Parts: sequence; structure tokens; C-alpha cells
Amino acid sequence: MTTRLPYTAVTSGGDAYEIRFPLHPETGSPERVSDLLTAALEAVSKGVETGTPVSDGDVLQALSMALAIRARLLGVAPGAGLRLMHELIGSAYAAALEARQYRTGRA
Repeated sequence: MTTRLPYTAVTSGGDAYEIRFPLHPETGSPERVSDLLTAALEAVSKGVETGTPVSDGDVLQALSMALAIRARLLGVAPGAGLRLMHELIGSAYAAALEARQYRTGRA
């Protein structure tokens, strides 16, 4: 059975998504994964709230570049790093698509 990380993401517009991310079998610390995810999302939020418009595509492009850099720093064969990125992104995106969405009282 796959271990899952429950995570609730709330948009600035008040939509919430309850996501259950599958964790890789070699995950060292689900708590650290959650902390890093929160820190990354907070950094993105701060970056897009600077007043200068930024497209969703630009945000995804920057995040994909950061992911590519981190994968390069793994010190594994390029094909192995690419396969791991594809596996992690695919499973995380599938979990996000399955997330329960609801409105919060916050707007």
C-alpha cells in the first residue's frame, strides 16, 4: 500500500483542494516533504503578488526549471533523474486531479 500525504491547498479566491499525494517508497520524512511543499507554495504566492502580472505558464516554467536543477544535483544518471521527475510529477498531478474541491469561508 502506498503511503499518502494529506495536504489542503487553499487559493487566494477561497477554493480549497484536499489532496492525498502518494509518497515515493524512499521518502525520508513525510513531514519535511509537507514543510517543503508549503514553503515552495508560499514562495510562489509571494512572487506572484508583487504587483507585476505573471502568467500561470510562467509560474509553471519557473517551477519546472527549479525541478530540473534539483534533479541534476542528484548525481545520478540523467535518464534516472528524468524518470524520477516524470514519475513524481505524474503521480502528484493525478492526485491533484482527484482532489476534493470546496469553497472556504475565506476570500
